[in-house]
Amino acid sequence: MVSGDAFAKGKPPGTPGGKPGGETAAQNLSVPTILVGSLGTLVCGASVAAPRDLVPPMGTPLTGYEVPGYYWVQKVHTWQAQCFNATEASVFGNWGDNLSGDARLKSGSPIRVELVLTNMTDYSATLPNGLQGYTVIKLEPSKLDRLSAYGHEAGGPLGYIPITFGSGQWLVHDAGMQLSVQNLDTGVFAVPLQPIAPEINATGKVVYGYNLRVETAGNYRIRFNTTPAVTFTGTDVGTSDANNAYLDIVVVPGGGQGGGKPNR
Repeated sequence: MVSGDAFAKGKPPGTPGGKPGGETAAQNLSVPTILVGSLGTLVCGASVAAPRDLVPPMGTPLTGYEVPGYYWVQKVHTWQAQCFNATEASVFGNWGDNLSGDARLKSGSPIRVELVLTNMTDYSATLPNGLQGYTVIKLEPSKLDRLSAYGHEAGGPLGYIPITFGSGQWLVHDAGMQLSVQNLDTGVFAVPLQPIAPEINATGKVVYGYNLRVETAGNYRIRFNTTPAVTFTGTDVGTSDANNAYLDIVVVPGGGQGGGKPNR
């Protein structure tokens, strides 16, 4: 079995501001996903008519945490939601909560930039029962999000509990996604338009993430640019056109923690 557990974070190797080159995330795909272009070592079905079968969790032993019961745990065990390859997709973009909430984004501090692409094409005629995956939860609620273990509940006749997701809950990966960040006050690009690789986060979602740090306070515009094969129908905040999602943020002077809380 090849699991979806090797995805580069942040910017490509050798570029400032992102994660160091070669860093990977040992997380498993838990939410059904459409691939437009390949995604690292992730293996998916040839089409919507032939998605890959659900990969059950593997590895021993089960691990108990603060939440009662036993769980298959990210980074300890392996599994994979169903997924398939497509030549095109329509998507809705969801930005990280920290970018549109009340978190103060500060110069000189890390600002987490995230975008999730949710499928907007109705596949109910082709797959009326949807695709299966897993609901991954935070297992150690007393810990910070980044320190907690995450996993899905063990049990049932199979020893694991799959969840069926409708097509409006599936995610989309675009192999040609690009990112830029422009200072609107000066016109200078803090991040020139460049490819951005996705990652699989702790809850098993495909996420486009970037660790932004700017030294100058001001107004900035974040842009995610898809290939022509992936079309935006809208976003939860900001603006969009067919192949771009834009979000303007205000960065205030100062240090401290400016990252806020990313998408889950």
